[in-house]
Amino acid sequence: MTRRIGRVPQLPPDSGLNIVILTMAASMSGDRQSAEMLAECAETLFAEGDDADALDWFSLIVEGGEPELAPHAALRIGDVLIDEDLGTAQAAWRHAADHGAGQVAKTARENFEVLARHDVEPRTSPATAEEVIGRAALARGRMWVAEGDLRAAAHAFGQATESPIPDLAAEGFAYLGSALALAGEPDQAVPVLERAIATGHPRYGPMAAVDLSSILSGRGQHDRAIAVLRQAQRGEGWAASMAAVNIGVLLAREVGDLDAGLAELRRVAAGPDPMAASGGLFNLATLLEENGDAAGARRAYQDAVALQQPMFSGKAAVNLGILETREGDLQSAETAWRLAVRVGGPEDQAKAHDMLERLSLLDPADSLSRGANLLAEGEPEAALREFELAMDSGHPLHAPWGAAHAGFLFSIESGRQGAEAGIGRLREAGRAELEPRAWVLFGVLAVRHGDLDAAEAAWRTVPRTARDAFPAAACLLWVLHRDPAQAEGAFGWVLEVAGDLARDVVEAAEQIGHVRARHGDEAGSRQAYETSRRLAALAN
Repeated sequence: MTRRIGRVPQLPPDSGLNIVILTMAASMSGDRQSAEMLAECAETLFAEGDDADALDWFSLIVEGGEPELAPHAALRIGDVLIDEDLGTAQAAWRHAADHGAGQVAKTARENFEVLARHDVEPRTSPATAEEVIGRAALARGRMWVAEGDLRAAAHAFGQATESPIPDLAAEGFAYLGSALALAGEPDQAVPVLERAIATGHPRYGPMAAVDLSSILSGRGQHDRAIAVLRQAQRGEGWAASMAAVNIGVLLAREVGDLDAGLAELRRVAAGPDPMAASGGLFNLATLLEENGDAAGARRAYQDAVALQQPMFSGKAAVNLGILETREGDLQSAETAWRLAVRVGGPEDQAKAHDMLERLSLLDPADSLSRGANLLAEGEPEAALREFELAMDSGHPLHAPWGAAHAGFLFSIESGRQGAEAGIGRLREAGRAELEPRAWVLFGVLAVRHGDLDAAEAAWRTVPRTARDAFPAAACLLWVLHRDPAQAEGAFGWVLEVAGDLARDVVEAAEQIGHVRARHGDEAGSRQAYETSRRLAALAN
């Protein structure tokens, strides 16, 4: 079996594969020797963090069908994608479990047991090699889009279009057309998107229709764009729901029929789909504002924000704040922009932070400093408000520090339950992903106050899946358990994925030495101090 690889990636100079890889890219025979070389290449790429490239080579092994290494490659595809694409990971592990032997099958089955323990329903239906290959192609295409390599993405999606599984082929056509459009190749994108629509797939057909309508509208073919969108409305999923929003915008802005456009947007705003409703309300508000109806725009923006849909609610909150500023109500503007920080996507949050900073309303580092001073002055309620401001900022370091302070403040009276309540405020603010970092920093605070047991409990709370927090927790646990070598190894991981926590890790290691010194543990104290110095040297 032969095919071209998506791209020839760079390998470390000492990998021994830089010449072989060029030869192996040309064909895949499926024999043992070829599969072994591909596996070595894939493992090297995976270790280097080049997940998409590794997927390509692992897929070649599955495609080649070598009896022993193909199931092992499927297993590794699942390992690469477990955090990115659970459905594909499960399909790959299912294939490995059913077709592999020995340790490969055992590991795949154990992976399903782990999923079950985390309340994830394990896949029991068979997964063919064709399904694994097609799903992996789609997954690496999406990875390459995220990396900005649209040429490699198009190659991967093109492979998916050749899948014998209709759903995967339809998805491949939709994503291929989108990638070509993004790459500035509309002439190539149009027939591909039309092919995706022709599959009749209820989800991917409408996705392709939305992209096709954008191209047609850009060419001035507004009536045809609207017709394509009306066809998409008969499908399923977000694209079918959003088609009505796009129709309303086209009618109002391009066709020049404002009344018809507003009516279409009001209709979708009153519908049952919250994402589509928020999109309808946001676009309704912008049109009303542009046409002088500030009161109507304000209501529509507020209703869009209330739906808390990241795609549009954050944008609505940003615009609402700007509208309030024009009306001279800076307090309402602040409220709106703080809502944008809570409910918006990254771009909207960045805009809201910028607006708040311009008003001198948001400085999470200053909030932390003020909170610490207020706490020292015996004003815990005022301190808590400052810590909450830091949490609201969503800053990757200051927000979890605010939560750690709040958790520690609550733990004084309510122990572990209080700590969980304080740190849990991150989830209420829409920042659950920062909770593991907050537990790391809670442990740092606990060490500052001499409580090593509370610190250990906090660090053990951090899950392995929290890639930007677990290395710091693991490093400090190794310091606590007097294993400098393991601590240094974990600290290298901290520097790689969570460098902004490095200083706090070094400080905590030093504080562990202080605590042990106070308890008369001279040997343990010296060891912690020495570990702290070595970590500091690595950080510098």
